[in-house]
Amino acid sequence: MAKDSRIGRAWSYIREDEVAAAAMGIDTGRYKVLAFAVGGALAGVAGNLYAAKMGVIAPESFSFWESVVMFAIVILGGTGSIPGVFLGTFAMVVLPQLFRGLADYRMLVFGAAMVVLMIVRPEGLWPSRRWRLAMRGGDGSAAVPGGAGGWPAAAEGGLPGAPAGGAGDGPGAAAGGAAGGR
Repeated sequence: MAKDSRIGRAWSYIREDEVAAAAMGIDTGRYKVLAFAVGGALAGVAGNLYAAKMGVIAPESFSFWESVVMFAIVILGGTGSIPGVFLGTFAMVVLPQLFRGLADYRMLVFGAAMVVLMIVRPEGLWPSRRWRLAMRGGDGSAAVPGGAGGWPAAAEGGLPGAPAGGAGDGPGAAAGGAAGGR
């Protein structure tokens, strides 16, 4: 999809570390202007569809509550997740319509549900993989061969330049670990 394209990767790199992205040769100014233009174009299309559906656009149509709902949709669904936004939209738009009988207690139920969600599942209902790892404290060390931060094990002709011994050797090894030798 878009995140796997050249532009999507450039936007991701700029979001993570703009200085490093510029050092790698990404024209950060050009991609920032492009992001602004794409966002403006999408907002224009959405506004056009809204005006066609509603027939009139007035400032009274947009209250603080609509901003709260949009923010809650992203928080409920999960930051950085497109499917999560759809799930959050369902939770914030469809579910209140199903429980219209509780209109007097809607804000109480909404607040309680948000508090419970933030305690039980702070990353949202359907977070992106990257955001889920960041929230759960996963630093990716499980994916590193040889253990957390250590050198890969250099057994029987292991990697060139890797120290001999167990997986605990290297810069990330815990003090007092068994070090292997040749």
